[in-house]
Amino acid sequence: MISLTKSMVLASFFLSTDLIEKIQEFKLGYRALIGAMVGAGCGLSSISFYTHGVFVSAISKDTDWSRGEIQLGVSIMILMAIITAPLVGSLVDRYGARFIALISIPLYGLAMSSFVFVGNDINHYYFVWALMSIIAAGTLPVTWTRVVNQWFDKARGIALGITLAGTGIAATFGPIYVTSLIEDFGWKNSYLLLALTISIISLPAVYVLFKEPKEADIFENHSVENSNTISGVSFKEAVKGRQFWFIGIALVFAAGGISGLITNSVPMLIDKGFSLKDAASLAGLIGLSVILGRLIVGILLDYFWAPLIAAIFLSAPFISALILVGNVDSGIMISISMIIIGLAAGAELDLLAFLTSRYFGLKDYGKLYGSLYVFFSIGAGIAPALFGRYFDINGDYIFLLYLVICTSLLSGILMLRLGDYPNLKDSIN
Repeated sequence: MISLTKSMVLASFFLSTDLIEKIQEFKLGYRALIGAMVGAGCGLSSISFYTHGVFVSAISKDTDWSRGEIQLGVSIMILMAIITAPLVGSLVDRYGARFIALISIPLYGLAMSSFVFVGNDINHYYFVWALMSIIAAGTLPVTWTRVVNQWFDKARGIALGITLAGTGIAATFGPIYVTSLIEDFGWKNSYLLLALTISIISLPAVYVLFKEPKEADIFENHSVENSNTISGVSFKEAVKGRQFWFIGIALVFAAGGISGLITNSVPMLIDKGFSLKDAASLAGLIGLSVILGRLIVGILLDYFWAPLIAAIFLSAPFISALILVGNVDSGIMISISMIIIGLAAGAELDLLAFLTSRYFGLKDYGKLYGSLYVFFSIGAGIAPALFGRYFDINGDYIFLLYLVICTSLLSGILMLRLGDYPNLKDSIN
């Protein structure tokens, strides 16, 4: 009885200590966290990705371009990250995330505005996507998660979840906002107004709030890391281990399925008989679920083994694919499928940031995150164009939906093979 009481007292002590440390991290890092959330929500991989499905239908009606040809634009953006993500990661490690972010935000707005000048030649359309992908690469998640990982350790999971919930907010309101803009101004002017909107929202917030920790912050909270106290393995060491490759391959499978479903959700629902407004509203459930997924996964990551959480969430889209592959037009079932897609989408980049920091540390975080983001980009970049091209040839998405079922399950299996977290505290930069 006495030993049981002692155990309960000790458990209560460690629980309260852990909670106090988490509260302290939020007390010190909440400003940077808010800035990161706004930046992530207004970034290239958020705004351009989640609003693209609405633009596809509008552009196809206004031009003689097919869905497959239009979808290639977002594929260019995502595939360009194969080159830009590792480069930006290295620049963030070297010059700091704040500096890179403040340069990239206005460049993103400028590049997006260039859609106004696109004519009847689809190559001009592709050029703008390529330009935007290069000069706005500093708004990719590696920039925002780098600083958040420095401010947070004990509460890193939920902090990353809050940061990347910004993309969920964009996914929720972006399609609805863009739909109203297109109805009133057409798709070209909508890009201009969207660029203006995100610049007005993000630039002041990032300038005021998004800052790396200083020496005084580290003295007050020892879990905070700056460039002089960062632990972890080098890039060369990390790529020799199986964890790097398992995470990467799992991301290809998961991102491909999720990206294909998200960017084609509106066209799929229109094919099922839904109006553009109804399809956009149902697709908006993805955004709400992304926010929920970010936060739920973030909380779970602070308490449970991350690969298990990854396996559950990244394999879940097989359920959505099963629903969509059938002749189901029930609003409830379609809503469930959209919610599951959103939960999985909410998990993937949160998991990437968390797994990178836990398995490899922050020593070469930017370079490692950027390199793993390449795998994500391959899957997420190929899928939209593949879905669109397959539809142009076959008039449906059936085979690809069955493929999503298989790749989603394979992604979960690979995550379960990662093993325990390594001890990185002995490896200090």
